[in-house]
Amino acid sequence: MILKSRVRATKLHLCLSRWMSLEPASCCAPSAEAGKDGPARWGLPRSRPAPAPGPPRPQFGRDMEQHLSFRGRRALVTGAGKGIGRAVAVALGRAGARVTALSRTAADLESLARECPGIETLCVDLADWEAVEAALGAAGPFELVVNNAAVAELQPFLQVTRSALQRSLDVNFGAVLHVSQIVARQMIAQGVPGAIVNVSSQASKRALRDHAVYCSTKSALDMLSKVMAMELGPHKIRVNTVNPTVVMTDMGRINWSDPQKSAAMINRIPLGKFAEVDDVVNSILFLLSDKSAMTTGSSLMIDGGFLVS
Repeated sequence: MILKSRVRATKLHLCLSRWMSLEPASCCAPSAEAGKDGPARWGLPRSRPAPAPGPPRPQFGRDMEQHLSFRGRRALVTGAGKGIGRAVAVALGRAGARVTALSRTAADLESLARECPGIETLCVDLADWEAVEAALGAAGPFELVVNNAAVAELQPFLQVTRSALQRSLDVNFGAVLHVSQIVARQMIAQGVPGAIVNVSSQASKRALRDHAVYCSTKSALDMLSKVMAMELGPHKIRVNTVNPTVVMTDMGRINWSDPQKSAAMINRIPLGKFAEVDDVVNSILFLLSDKSAMTTGSSLMIDGGFLVS
């Protein structure tokens, strides 16, 4: 009896030793199945031996394009010459997409083409509907769209001009509607699913001084996006918005460099900071990807909690 007990104890010790030597599953690192088609399995037990260790994985959220693949997919990004649009175009290109970058500023597109030679460029003013239709008709079809182009005509309500109103409506609302119409028709004709992300703002949800026109056009964009999601959903085309707070683009850093001005806004943000460009880019990539396959008609707030303060 004593001998049998010792044998059982020895076997239990060996089992525990082997179990302790296994690499623990991590809730932060994807399993070996994560890179394959279908849902990623995060930290679930493997049904076959683990592959040989590879290079260290980057932290999720730093360079999302390394975790999402858009290989071979056609993407259109408007307002791609600077700031968020340019960063999205570069990130999509790195993630394998065939990117067409649209801007009305030729110099910006030339520098982008030098930075990322694989990106195609279109120089066109979105307010010119005929030119846009001709350009996109020749460049398409596309499966992914980021409507990023916008203007900010900041004037007190009593001083709003007709030209500021018309320009804002043309770019912030009309251009999104028109570009999305053209591309959605292409998707439907090709019979392919697609994703559209419209870059809105926290200003669509909260009144801001001197932002009468900007707040109004961004609110209109949010509702347009919901209607688009409803009508395009049966064609497997998803439509969502991202709604960032102040973003630290080059222009954002200049406009909010005054400590007194920036403090008034930051004090209303629970996280106590403005958004970085990567915060917005990562959210856009997520909404374009199959990781958000059941998300449409939504507004993703990137505001550090501004709306809950």
